[in-house]
Amino acid sequence: MEEETLEEAADKYGFRVPYDGSNDFYDKEAIKHFIAGAKWQQERSYSEEDLLGAFEAGMMFIGEDKGSFKEWFEQFKKK
Repeated sequence: MEEETLEEAADKYGFRVPYDGSNDFYDKEAIKHFIAGAKWQQERSYSEEDLLGAFEAGMMFIGEDKGSFKEWFEQFKKK
């Protein structure tokens, strides 16, 4: 699966405003804010390594093995 750039995603999700009936006009301010929001959200996300550490700490805290991290991670990650 090929990843799209933030600019491509901004275009895909409708930051194009019809202008003069025939041409397209891009709302550059909206695109700028869309990209800033996406970057902000990415910075708030946890890495897989962060989650592995938390999972292992939780297993140690409860004192029993509740399964593998990989199975747990695959169940809850966004697809």
